[in-house]
Amino acid sequence: MAKAKGNGESVSGYFRRVFAENPKLLQGRSNQVLLDRWLKDHPHETEVPQKVRANLSNVKSLLRQEARKGGRPKQTAATSEPTGAQMAEHSAPKQTAATNDAPTSPLEQLEEQIDDCLALAKSLDRDRLSHVISMLRHARNLVVWEQGK
Repeated sequence: MAKAKGNGESVSGYFRRVFAENPKLLQGRSNQVLLDRWLKDHPHETEVPQKVRANLSNVKSLLRQEARKGGRPKQTAATSEPTGAQMAEHSAPKQTAATNDAPTSPLEQLEEQIDDCLALAKSLDRDRLSHVISMLRHARNLVVWEQGK
């Protein structure tokens, strides 16, 4: 869970609010506009900390994923264990149709596939696979940063 700083807003909450105010920023490849805005809103900082950059990547990726899937479904106790069909669905390679919401670049496709792996790892055993989940998040963040260059 994200911790709120002195002003009562967490870093992820800050970026979620910014994306809610201007959803077009979510589609942009570069994060420079967002980082400049963060610096402007935090005058006591001279440069953007790495934690803030990583948080921006995570929030941007999660919001993109939610937009693609129409929001994240809530997991109930009855559906906490994946069925064989659900596991097969996650393990089968996705065929993306030529629609407007299909990833356009190989890096976007890679980000989507890492997100799918992350979701599967979380649904299998979050505690036992915590190290794998951490590495997948790191990999996704690196891919998002590459997209922003």
